[in-house]
Amino acid sequence: MFQKLSPEKRDSTTDLPFVLNLRIEMSAQKYRVLDYAHPTSGELARLLLQHAGAEYEHDEADPSPDALYQAEQAAPFGVLPVLFVDGKVVAQGQGISRYLAREFGLCGSSSEESAACDMVMDGLGAMFARIRGANFAALEPQKQMSLVKQMLSDDVPRFLDQFERLLDHSPTGRHFVGEQLTWADLGVALTLAGMRLRRPSLLAGHPRLAAFLEEVGGREEVARFVDAELAPAAILRKNSV
Repeated sequence: MFQKLSPEKRDSTTDLPFVLNLRIEMSAQKYRVLDYAHPTSGELARLLLQHAGAEYEHDEADPSPDALYQAEQAAPFGVLPVLFVDGKVVAQGQGISRYLAREFGLCGSSSEESAACDMVMDGLGAMFARIRGANFAALEPQKQMSLVKQMLSDDVPRFLDQFERLLDHSPTGRHFVGEQLTWADLGVALTLAGMRLRRPSLLAGHPRLAAFLEEVGGREEVARFVDAELAPAAILRKNSV
């Protein structure tokens, strides 16, 4: 399904500056994700690719300062992740996921449903505002854990209440938008699954969200992604939050 490249197998695309409509020699695979080694919004992009059954390469940038600087030059705003599609650049985490959702028919069945998906995903982004505004990756591990703990205690509960209400008012009670699975469902499920690995009681008092995560998070491709990508890091940090 996908290939995670070792540093020895990386090609020279990470050394090239961004140019509009950049053309790069690529492998036979259509999609390539270049990302940091730590968790980012690129996780949802990779889940969308796996959900669609699309072949892709996942390349983690070397974290050394010089190599990381070179990798970031592939991005128009100097920030990873970056998605290469037949050599063209799609950047910014939410923009990448939105693009893939459109490609794979996961934006709902109308402009209104597409906007509702954006609303849900922007709500997720707001929930993480405390972390995103703190240059999280550059912080010492102890400070990172302190911020995560503060977010889980102070910010997350009120957003969970809002997501619970959205499910209450959705047509099926099983999806956030419309009657079919959308990228908003996958984004929320991935986020909830990751947080619940660290705090098992996360959804206590939110029965609709718990049922939603049981259904969407139980899908084979989602469960497999959580086990392979999220669980290992969460096990190391669970006792800290």
